[in-house]
Amino acid sequence: MNIFKIFAIALVGVLTVGCYNDFDTPAPAKIYGDQDMADMGLTPVSIKAVKDKFGPISGTGTNKDWATTKTVKFGTLSSTESATTHITAWPEAANFYIKGKVLSDDREGNIYKSLFIYDGTAAIEVKLTNSNYLKYKQGQWVYIKLDDLYLGNYRMMLSIGEGPTSSYNSMGEEKYYANSNIENPTRLREHVFIGEPDELTANDIVVVTKDNYASFSQNLEANLGRLVRFEGLTCYYAGVNYLDANGATQKNPVLLNGSYEQIYPSWIDTDTRNPVVTKPWYKWAFNHNNVCLYGSVCFTYLDDIATATHYTSDHGIYIVRTSGYSQFAGHATVRNGAKGNITAIFGIYSQQSTFTGGARDYATYQLSVNDYADFEFASEDYLSEDEVKALTPDGYDETGVYNSDNDSYFVPSKNTGDRED
Repeated sequence: MNIFKIFAIALVGVLTVGCYNDFDTPAPAKIYGDQDMADMGLTPVSIKAVKDKFGPISGTGTNKDWATTKTVKFGTLSSTESATTHITAWPEAANFYIKGKVLSDDREGNIYKSLFIYDGTAAIEVKLTNSNYLKYKQGQWVYIKLDDLYLGNYRMMLSIGEGPTSSYNSMGEEKYYANSNIENPTRLREHVFIGEPDELTANDIVVVTKDNYASFSQNLEANLGRLVRFEGLTCYYAGVNYLDANGATQKNPVLLNGSYEQIYPSWIDTDTRNPVVTKPWYKWAFNHNNVCLYGSVCFTYLDDIATATHYTSDHGIYIVRTSGYSQFAGHATVRNGAKGNITAIFGIYSQQSTFTGGARDYATYQLSVNDYADFEFASEDYLSEDEVKALTPDGYDETGVYNSDNDSYFVPSKNTGDRED
């Protein structure tokens, strides 16, 4: 063969192998810093300043229609947006960015399509896509370019995302959302920048105990979205059966939210109307026959919770809320009276709240754990499978048919999923 042909073939082979090597081992992703933001012509702003710009949050996240849905756009409004009344503009924010450490981890599925970040002044949710843990590790710094994004409120929790959107639930009811997830890859590249890897320190995590929860309760709004370690919490079964030390069935008083009775541990199906169905459930969440629903378990610092009237909004009462899609949804809960530690994202679920507790305050303070290891209880504190079955009338009914005599089990429609109504 002609020597020049041999050389040419060999050269093509080398180039081809080189291309494949580049494809298989791509260059590391760029790590952004403050100077990169400055080079983009951007100015830093604190997360607290962003949240303060929204104004009072109580009553602005009922989302019953656009009139009860409030959104702030970073930058200027489009002509279409200018014709609305629920979207206001913050023009100066077109030149701003926020920077924060990642507090959340969605590896186990309890945190979903959300990134919670903290900058030392406040924390906020950034609504992204799934599998965020692959790119945004806990403790890592992340930069968010605010221009053309939206600040919205849902049930008093502020978040940053794309524009307002509406959808219909399976009951045919329209839902109104103040913002939406940033899922388009191009938009993600334009607005979310990976910063230096780091670790969470003591300054990034609030520690609450029975001795200091009262002072923590004086700053509830300021701590929304923070990663909080609650030490020495006691599990409280509100209005559902539990087994005492002698194996006898007992029942504590319910909690109240306004005039409505609330039971824990339980799951709730908001797709069933008149009334919404809530039933006792002794696992962290409902995950059965491909039906997934959020579960709720109550924990408290209050010594008189079983002897006095209490509301979900009272200081020292917290509800662990677990997704039915989480990897640990089917795990049994801890027993009534079990005491341990929980590290979780601290949030609120309420249409309105004064942060003072009582009958006129409708808040429920929610704890969302990143992973199962964030529950720190002794192994003997957890219900056994036999105890779960003993507490659940008729055990695990596989028929999916509602039985009015069965006070603990009801399989909703098969199209039911996790919802935020």
